[in-house]
Amino acid sequence: MLKGNRLPTLRQLQLIQALLRCKSVSQVAEELHISQPSVSIQLKNLSDLIGMPIYHKRGKQIELTDAGLAVAKSAQAIFQNIDNLRVELNDLKGLKAGVLKLCVVSTAKYFLPKVLGEFCKLHPLIDVHLKISNRKEVIERLEQDMDDFYFFSHCPQNIDIDTLPFADNELVVVAPERHELALQERISLARLSHYPFIMRERGSGTRLSIEQFCQREGVTLNEKMTIESNEAIKYAVAADLGLSILSRHTLDYGDLPGLIKLDVEGFPIHSRWYLVQRTEREQSRLAKTFKDFMGDQGQQVLSVNNSSI
Repeated sequence: MLKGNRLPTLRQLQLIQALLRCKSVSQVAEELHISQPSVSIQLKNLSDLIGMPIYHKRGKQIELTDAGLAVAKSAQAIFQNIDNLRVELNDLKGLKAGVLKLCVVSTAKYFLPKVLGEFCKLHPLIDVHLKISNRKEVIERLEQDMDDFYFFSHCPQNIDIDTLPFADNELVVVAPERHELALQERISLARLSHYPFIMRERGSGTRLSIEQFCQREGVTLNEKMTIESNEAIKYAVAADLGLSILSRHTLDYGDLPGLIKLDVEGFPIHSRWYLVQRTEREQSRLAKTFKDFMGDQGQQVLSVNNSSI
């Protein structure tokens, strides 16, 4: 029960939400750009206010108590109502103003600036808040309905979402330009499997597509190294540390020399990019306009480019 007539502050509610995501006071401080002592003090004040502990330590991680979870659930409802107010106010302003909140998996960062550039030309006064994270973190934000839209090549399951396919996503085999396979045509998967590969981390959309392809074709790749960054993978391939399979978008919009696309049977692996939103989220006029733009022009915008590989 809350003491007296005092209510939690919006900052305290923001902190309890962040603690639910991060499970660490230090990570909350880093994410919200405030000092760790300030986080601890605010959380203690919140605990004192409700008269019960709101979290406890389990090993190196922090877990919310039932009381903490109840506060976090109410915080989500409060911030959702604030977002709804923002939606209504922005609709009253029309598209002359407004904020579009997007969260994307890391591979999408290669093509999204081109899409946003075209959209912002049509609506120059709007603001875009863009969050780029790995797949796990993007899914966590989707679960908490923190953004207007999310970009995935593999849509998450067991979450109530609406999806809009808007562009092709081709995965290709890349090698250093002087590799012995560079001039070969129709390289067999059996031959390819003898070479070392540099792979994206498990759980990434690119990795999921590759695993599904290998299972379907009955082939096992010789994984030598796992790297969580497309940029780092490209440098590793250029340094002749192994072959790799990457989204064509990471190459079309990159500027790293020294790579070549191999002609391999069964490639490219075809998948799609999806614009994703929570089904129950109330959309602003701006969000609806962006969704229409992606459905009508997303593929066209991404097709107008000169391949660098």
